[in-house]
Amino acid sequence: MKSRLGYMTFMVLSLIFLIVICNSTDSLGFWPFTPKKKDIMAIVGDEIVTKIEFIEEISRLHKSNRAGEALSRESLFAKQDFIKFLNELVDNKLMVIEAINLGLDKEAGFINQRDNYILNLSLERLRQNEIINKIKVDEKEVEDYYQEQLKRKEEEKKKGQEKSGGQKADEEKGDTAKEEIKEAVETQNGSGDSKIGGHKSAAPDEKETIRRNLFNGKVQAREKEYFAYIRQKARVKINNETLNALTHDNTEFFGKEVASVNGEPILGIDVLRNLTRVNIKDEAIRKEALEKLIWYKVLDQEALSRGYEREKEISEKIKRYREQLLINQFKRKAILPAVKVEEKDIMEYYNVNKEKYKLSDKVNLKMIHVLHEREANAIFEELKKGADFAYLAREKSIDPTKEKGGDIGWVMVDQLTDDITHAVAEAKRGDILGPFKVQAGYVIVEFYGYEKGGYIPLENVRNEIDKTIGTERYNATLKTYIEQLRQIIPIEINQAELNRFQGN
Repeated sequence: MKSRLGYMTFMVLSLIFLIVICNSTDSLGFWPFTPKKKDIMAIVGDEIVTKIEFIEEISRLHKSNRAGEALSRESLFAKQDFIKFLNELVDNKLMVIEAINLGLDKEAGFINQRDNYILNLSLERLRQNEIINKIKVDEKEVEDYYQEQLKRKEEEKKKGQEKSGGQKADEEKGDTAKEEIKEAVETQNGSGDSKIGGHKSAAPDEKETIRRNLFNGKVQAREKEYFAYIRQKARVKINNETLNALTHDNTEFFGKEVASVNGEPILGIDVLRNLTRVNIKDEAIRKEALEKLIWYKVLDQEALSRGYEREKEISEKIKRYREQLLINQFKRKAILPAVKVEEKDIMEYYNVNKEKYKLSDKVNLKMIHVLHEREANAIFEELKKGADFAYLAREKSIDPTKEKGGDIGWVMVDQLTDDITHAVAEAKRGDILGPFKVQAGYVIVEFYGYEKGGYIPLENVRNEIDKTIGTERYNATLKTYIEQLRQIIPIEINQAELNRFQGN
């Protein structure tokens, strides 16, 4: 009876537990095996847009030109179109899913790029752990180095004094004594370099320079030590016969193994890429090139063996890179090949948009430029009475064209002010026009001719038109493809969390 009662109690408690879990608003499934709903912004097929991912995207937009100046100035997100940002992330997930469906993640190019990225991240972490984190430069080292340099300078100074003779040395000693007294007074008054225990101490900027130099020196020493250590423990086999037989012309040895590092081969072609036709004849240079490749191989193997890609920070970087790589592959392999621009398309675009390629009308003028309106009016009156324009230009104009009698030649009409443009449109050859107010003074012009602008030849804008049409069709094709993916791949938006962002 007792056991039966205990069993019934257990069953009731289990049922209550299941009811609570199934009705929980903070879970998308059976806790704790699925993320909490409040940490998710959207589910796209098997892909998830996390809240962190969403916030990072908004932050990136704030810092980018794409967000626009007004948006970048916003300190709060309340006025922003969050559903637009979320939809962009959803579209990215759709492209990732489709890229995988198309098998683009299995292609050699994708795998090589991804693996190289992982390798570079692993090498960075290995250097951080085994080199940078193991080096320290303390305050005493900096001070000791500084004092040592001071001592060396003093010794060099003494040697110089001994060579220069007694009298000159005495004078310098006196000057040195004066300098020391001056420095002591300055230090006491709070100026000049500080002194610790009777010694001159380095200024903050000097300390930083010394610290940096000491650190870099230690980095080099630690790198040499660590490289030697991992090189020593590696199993390296070198085929000297193949190494000595390598030439750029003998393709027989390109695929042959020159060395192996822990069972991984280094081929002849790998060595040849690091040698020229001249230095390949030097045995020492050949060996040096091979040794460098061995170092690279050893470091790569050591970095990858650490499993850094499983660390959260690196794992997140790899995930983001992989997704962006798949998106790029999808656009390049699935969208770009579908975009075609024919010659007839270019011709049609050119004819429809011909005014866009129209050149400005041109006008041939002479000009007199002066600073003051009264002077401009006086010159204009003289010209009306028959004065020679070229003569007055040379005598009165402040423009460099005065040396040519004010002749400025053919000028594009769209470079003229509106009032000059209107005046020359109705002028006849030899007409004197003005005065016109310009940015710096006044001008009077003599009209010599007007030419209507032609059109830029198609050949000169063919590539520009091709690119314009191609971009428009590319964007349209991508949009259509994504709209189709939205119809077949299930998408669930966490509207409650989105409302929280929008302040609803």
